[in-house]
Amino acid sequence: MTDLAVVTGAGTGIGRALARGLADRGLGVLLVGRRAGLLQEACAHASAHMQAISADVGDPAGRARIVDAIGDRRVRCLVHNAGVLEPIGPLANVSLEAWRAAQAVNVEGPLFLTQALLDKLPGGRVLHISSGAAHGAYPGWGSYCTAKAALHMIYQVLREELAASSIAVGSLRPGVVDTPMQALIRNQTPETFPRVQRFLDLHARGELEDPTEVADFAAWLLLDVPAADYAAAEWSFTEPEHRRRWKARS
Repeated sequence: MTDLAVVTGAGTGIGRALARGLADRGLGVLLVGRRAGLLQEACAHASAHMQAISADVGDPAGRARIVDAIGDRRVRCLVHNAGVLEPIGPLANVSLEAWRAAQAVNVEGPLFLTQALLDKLPGGRVLHISSGAAHGAYPGWGSYCTAKAALHMIYQVLREELAASSIAVGSLRPGVVDTPMQALIRNQTPETFPRVQRFLDLHARGELEDPTEVADFAAWLLLDVPAADYAAAEWSFTEPEHRRRWKARS
């Protein structure tokens, strides 16, 4: 039976490119996202290897649908790529409802989907798509920074707890990537996001990372890097030594 990769947030950006790349490497891929049309478009790349399911990872019922779609298949790769940036603006103004909705997708989704799939993951790998926001404060991104910091700690704890089950847990900081989230960022005002000009400048200079290259790097981590190296520390697509190892792969 073909090993299965599960990629959340697979309708666009890094998730879509990674799902296609893993299918090209011979894995069956379950693409998860909230917009069925985008998922079906992505599946057209390699329909024999790709299956789409519309589900919200922040909703327990959505996670149950994902588990049901996997059935009795072994999960070789579980990629937690789904994430939401909003609510954007000062923490002094954030509503409890918006806060909880974001944390449900960004924190609860990865944790409890991993938990639900533990019996299918031995010998496999879990990958968290992280962010520089996990390690530094961005005014206006309080919800997102908090969520990514929590996700980083979840990665570290699960890495230790699941090692005995031969489940390798890794984390990847992809840099500033040319995805729909970046378009959302560039549409902000300095009042809601004071550092918006940095992202406008990166886009204007053509300095956003290519999601296809980031996805290729992630596929290399998931399929080619030894498990001990994979889980040893967080990987960064913009770290020169990490890129050198990726470029030097045989």
